[in-house]
Amino acid sequence: MTHSSLPFKVPLLSHKPVAIDFAGGDLSSDAGLIPLALADQAMQLTRHLADAVADPRDPHRIEHSLPDLFRERIYLIAQGYEDAIDANALRHDPLLKLAVGRDPDAAPLASQSTLSRFENAITPADLERLGQVLLEAFLARCGPAPQQIVLDLDPFVDECHGAQQLVLFNGHYDCHCYLPLYLCGTIEGGRPFVIGALLRGGRAAPTRGVKALLHHVVPAIRARYPEVTIIVRGDGGFGVPKVINTCRHLKVHFCLGKPQNAALNRLSEPLQLRAAVEYTVTHRAERHYGEFEYAAESWQRAERTIAKVEVTQGKLNPRFVVTDLAAADGFTPATVYEFYCQRGDAPENRIKEFKVDLAADRLSCQDFRANQFRLILHGAAYMLIQTVQEGLAGTALAAAQAGTIRVTLLKVAARVLVRCRVVRVQLPTCYPWQALWRRLVRSLQAAATGPPVAVPAGG
Repeated sequence: MTHSSLPFKVPLLSHKPVAIDFAGGDLSSDAGLIPLALADQAMQLTRHLADAVADPRDPHRIEHSLPDLFRERIYLIAQGYEDAIDANALRHDPLLKLAVGRDPDAAPLASQSTLSRFENAITPADLERLGQVLLEAFLARCGPAPQQIVLDLDPFVDECHGAQQLVLFNGHYDCHCYLPLYLCGTIEGGRPFVIGALLRGGRAAPTRGVKALLHHVVPAIRARYPEVTIIVRGDGGFGVPKVINTCRHLKVHFCLGKPQNAALNRLSEPLQLRAAVEYTVTHRAERHYGEFEYAAESWQRAERTIAKVEVTQGKLNPRFVVTDLAAADGFTPATVYEFYCQRGDAPENRIKEFKVDLAADRLSCQDFRANQFRLILHGAAYMLIQTVQEGLAGTALAAAQAGTIRVTLLKVAARVLVRCRVVRVQLPTCYPWQALWRRLVRSLQAAATGPPVAVPAGG
């Protein structure tokens, strides 16, 4: 890519001028595209996504294949380029071409207009198959015989500023928005992994789409792992008969928050009284746990309800959780509430990572289906990042979030040299994370099953 801009000077030295231009040639600021491509090869994610989409184009006139379009868009999102218009410049990036599977000196990749047509051509049948691909990618992480899988549900607000379909004003969030439903799974108490996100209109009830989502995900898990224990976890918006009955129908456990009401406060009154009296005497905030059977008028049966009461800032603060986790299995009231509070990491922190670092709230297409497709693309990019996170196990960045990994390991300058027998990628000699970067690439390369990707030369 050629730029004809003139150099400009900056006053950094007293004895000579410093001139800057954009004539450096085949350089890239995104050497992290290499580990992302290796993560994709290990998962075969973009290949499966491309296979799931029907391509109506004339095969004799196709310049950018579906796998190339998926790779370009998903890799750019993972690198922090969530706007399709960024592709107008980055389509010439030699490392992006290399990651997609083209020679660095090959023709440019797809432009913004091509990517926009791609996003808006997706059909409802395509979306259903793409969602299945993400689910299968999650199941592939579960190993041969997991004992427990926890499914976390949580909505998140996507504030919108355009004329997108089904963007409505939501009084609770005080904005025009979408309310996507996020689903992640935690295997054997480990790292939470994204399963998918269902796009919903701005006034969707908390439980909208939950029944259909669970009826799709739970049987798929059961088909592969018949003996696994599945627990559905969610906040107070999900502690209602619709979700509880769905869990019982699917024979999965549940641990769901329940908002305060007069009946719950009355049933927990002895516990609240004890907490208030102890605080009056000791002036220390201590937690008190209890349980009782509770059933609202619309419920089919009474459910085990856990109460946690403590005094915070001089006021009683009762919280409630409805569950079928049994005390006989070691789930005491304190254990149940501690398990429920693990939602703070999965999914709440993972939603923050998904929104902030993967820009999952960048849903600016006018068409609702195109925005659902964007959620899938961002979810796929998050899956690649999570595969990179797995490759960092046992290192100083083992617990790092996507933003830290991107700044530390993905946003690295590189020079690309094309020779007749080799493509050489050179990273900065003074790069401080060389050893970790090499270790990550080798780990991902060992797991990769696709065609080879160039690895930077030493030095």
